[in-house]
Order: sequence, then structure tokens, then C-alpha cells
Amino acid sequence: MYYINLAIKAVEFKSLIFYITKITRAEKIMKKLTSLVAATILGLASFAVAAQDKAELRIGAEASYAPFEYKLPSGELAGFDIDIGNAICEKLDMTCVWVEQPFDSLIPGLLARKFDLAHSAITVTEERKKTIDFTDPLYEVSSQLVAPKGSSIDGSDESLKGKTVGVLQGSVQETYARERWGRRSGVRVTAYMDQTQTISDLKVGRIDAILFESPNAVEGLLGTPDGDGYEFVGEPITNDPIMNNEIAIGLRQGDEELKAKINEAIQALKDEGVIEKFAEKYFQEGEISVVN
Repeated sequence: MYYINLAIKAVEFKSLIFYITKITRAEKIMKKLTSLVAATILGLASFAVAAQDKAELRIGAEASYAPFEYKLPSGELAGFDIDIGNAICEKLDMTCVWVEQPFDSLIPGLLARKFDLAHSAITVTEERKKTIDFTDPLYEVSSQLVAPKGSSIDGSDESLKGKTVGVLQGSVQETYARERWGRRSGVRVTAYMDQTQTISDLKVGRIDAILFESPNAVEGLLGTPDGDGYEFVGEPITNDPIMNNEIAIGLRQGDEELKAKINEAIQALKDEGVIEKFAEKYFQEGEISVVN
């Protein structure tokens, strides 16, 4: 009996040792798991902090001016200028924050510090340079009248007498139209908040022609199913004293450090052929030319 009890105690002791060993191993595993989870959390926290620390670059843009800027069905902005802006942010290791703004509110919004840059196919003019500064030019684009096929409008001042020409409000096309034709010429100039409204009114006959930037005419009207009934009239307007054709990014006067950074990024993108590739993506040959 003595030996039986001794054997039982030995078995119980071995079981105890076995369980202690299992508990010890489990504790080691838990420690390793705890360390791994802690390291993962720390890594994610570091990533989040790094993401938060990444500086934002707020850019104002008019979102209904294809192919320069337009909105996808998802609500995301796309287009030639959007691609350029995102590439600039990538070069500067910054996060682009796009702020939608009507075209004629871009400069006031910039001056009111709603955003850091105004980037929406903005033509450099002496008048605008009195108020804001510009980066180095990005590209050049011409403008041209579009009218219904078969109309009497041929682009001449005489053919426009008694007609109404639609333009984008605040654009150089509006300045040009009002300066060239004005009231005494018998040409009415109607400005619209966005180009979509201008095109709609041309389709229903409220206006007789639109003075477009040429690529916008192709993308917004002539290249669409509804575009068969319309055509360019007259010659493209290039190198006009009123309608300078160079496009650049607007920024506040005195932001010299930001201007230098943006210009450096722009030049790098030009040297790498990135802007030229974007142009090939959005435009037909000859519609715009990248300023190198």
C-alpha cells in the first residue's frame, strides 16, 4: 500500500510539473504575442503620426472645365491640371487638398487664404499680376469661337453683329470679348458661372456662339454626341495683347518660398517629360503646347 501511494504521488507530481511547464510555455507565448502586438500598434501609430505630419497643399480649382478639371462619377476631381497638381504635391512630399471654387472666385478665394494655389487653366495677364503672383508658365493654349453649323457666323466682327456670345465669367475670354466687341459693336456678351451652363444655353439657342479655349470646346461640346451640329468658326486667337496664351498657377504675392518650391517641382516634371505625357493623355496633337 505504501508503494502504491508513493506511485500515485509521483504521478501527481509529474502531472503538476507537466502543467507548470505548459503554463510557463503559454506565458512565454503570451509575452511574445504581447510584444508583437505592441510593436505593431507602435508602428501603426508612427505611420499615422507621419501621415498627419505630412504638410497639406490646398489648391483651388473650377471643377466643370474639362479636360482641364472635371468631376468623376465618384466625386473625385480629375483632368490635366489635377494630374499636374497631384504630381507637384508628390514631388514636394505634400498632400494635395483640392478646393472646388467657381472660376471667377478663384483669385478672391486665394487672396482670402481659402487655399494656397489657384490652378484652373488660369491665363497670365498683366491685370491679374497686379493682384496675384504666378509660377513659371506650364503650357499655352489658343481660344476660338464655336457656333452652330450653317450659321452666318464666320468669326468676323460683322458676322457677330446682333448676336450673343457666351463666355466663362472671370476668364480672359470674357475680357477679350468685352474689349473687342463691347456694346457699340452690336455684339452682346453673356458671362456664365461655369462652362456647362454656357454650352446648355448654346444648345437651346439662348446664345449664338461661345468663345472657348480650344481644348475645352472639343472636350465639352465638339467631341460629344451633341457636337455634330457645331463647329469652330474663324481663326484661333493666339498671342493677342489681351488674351495672352500662357497658363500658370496663381499664388499670393509675397509667397516667395512656396513659389520657389513649386517652380522647382514644375521644372523637374517638365525635364522628366511628365507634363508632356499628361498632355498626350488629354489632348489632340496641337491643342496645347508645354512651355519648357
